[in-house]
Amino acid sequence: RPGQPDYSYPKLYNRDDNKLIHWGRSAKAGKSKLPNITILQQFKLYLDNNLEGIVRQLPLKLTTTDIIADYLEKFYSYIKADMVRKGFNQNFDKQARFCLTVPAMWTDKSKQIMRDAALKAGIINEADHRDRLMLISEPEAAALYCERMCDKFNMQQEEEFMICDAGGGTIDLIVFRVEIDEYGKRRFRESTKGIGKSCGSTFIDRNFRKYLRKKLKKVVRRSPNGAIEIPEAPLDHMMDIFVDNLKPLFDGTEDLYSDISMGFDLITKTESSIGLDEGNMKFSKEELKKHVFDPVIQEVIYLCRELQKDTTNLKAIFMVGGFGSSTYLYNEMEKQFLPEHVRIVQPDRPEMAVARGAVIFGMNPTKIATRIPRFWYGIEITNIFDPNLDPPEYKVIRPDGSVRCDNRFSTYVERGKPLDIDSCISRDYTTYYPSHTACTFFVSDGENEPRYTISTPTTNIRKVFDFEIPMPTLPNRRHGDPIPLTIKVIVTINYIGKTYLKRYLLEFHYRCILVRSSFESKLTLKTKHMQLFVTLMFKEYNIK
Repeated sequence: RPGQPDYSYPKLYNRDDNKLIHWGRSAKAGKSKLPNITILQQFKLYLDNNLEGIVRQLPLKLTTTDIIADYLEKFYSYIKADMVRKGFNQNFDKQARFCLTVPAMWTDKSKQIMRDAALKAGIINEADHRDRLMLISEPEAAALYCERMCDKFNMQQEEEFMICDAGGGTIDLIVFRVEIDEYGKRRFRESTKGIGKSCGSTFIDRNFRKYLRKKLKKVVRRSPNGAIEIPEAPLDHMMDIFVDNLKPLFDGTEDLYSDISMGFDLITKTESSIGLDEGNMKFSKEELKKHVFDPVIQEVIYLCRELQKDTTNLKAIFMVGGFGSSTYLYNEMEKQFLPEHVRIVQPDRPEMAVARGAVIFGMNPTKIATRIPRFWYGIEITNIFDPNLDPPEYKVIRPDGSVRCDNRFSTYVERGKPLDIDSCISRDYTTYYPSHTACTFFVSDGENEPRYTISTPTTNIRKVFDFEIPMPTLPNRRHGDPIPLTIKVIVTINYIGKTYLKRYLLEFHYRCILVRSSFESKLTLKTKHMQLFVTLMFKEYNIK
């Protein structure tokens, strides 16, 4: 439960009905007492697509949405009960806005799972206003916290700072440039594309568990068949001691010590080769660095270096998250970056930076002025056919005799190019009377701008949704007359924050201006994937 020192919330499931019966410390306690149960922990890692095939498959036919929803439901109930105890109204949550944080490295699919889980957990429902649930990337939330709470945050105009959000499962990095208006108010513009990786402090735990097993094999008695079996229960107990007591203390300057759990059948209580002395095991600072901490610490430093290459005026790196509070990580970062006059800063309560920053964002969603899109977004059109580039099967001939290429990708949002929030992007097209205009929005994660809306071996294209722009009845227009069409898109990038998307996570408001007649029509289209707001404006033209 909240407040546990290891920030790890395991869950215990009944194998008979797949129901969650315990969470938090009570799940650990119940593991050895209850029959027919399964324990799950570090379940956030199931949302990292890069770990498919590495993390074990979910048991009991559970889905990732199921286990995240179960956690959110328990957590939400705990928070509500705690708030009521502190004097809030029983129904205070009905007037609340919710802001969930997600790693910047997560895919759209993973972010959508979080929203689906929030719905399943009962935090929100489908009928709620679309602003009631907002999502923000964890490093963005941390940046808002650092500005509000850290007295060392004195960044000036055009200076850049990096947020290193080092948590239990993931490392998330993002760089912002400071912009100060004439009233002295700061706004942040994302100046590079953020990066991240699953290499948080749980991987330190895994390294320690592996190294501890290796040491214990030298003193644990062999079974009758000659095998060396390390019992899980006492090993878990020693891991709890490491996670709760030893890991937070490690600063790279002192050795650590731990008593051996009584559940191990040892052939001796003293073995100098593994640092065992009368049942107490020593872990030297050298071996802890080499086998446990440094493999993860070096990955964090490498990621920071990679993102630093894209900066021009980096002045500080703020260390946040549970792992970000590590003294050893802080010291190693200082060794790397301080000689380059880049300050390393740990704000107060770095483990709370993301959660508290999310609250600040919920109160002021416009604080982040610019973001870097992670994908290309565009619609399918026809364009001039180029026989030297375009496949013959894409060739189409229009009613006016022009030769066009079908399946062309018309870009609205460019991957990696800074985009101001609520930017208006306009594109001009031509349609033909009296046909309605069928549109499809596509997304691509490729490095280069896609030419077609069809996937190739080097370009992955996914359909977001379909919609149709109806053609009104126009006087004195003949079949096949060309009609100019302008589609304006107002883009808000906020990790699902203001829309009810079912799959992809950019909010588009379309104002489709069909130039030909003298009336305006507004309508709302509900597609399979999103609620789409369309304004059609028709203006009179004198065309001879």
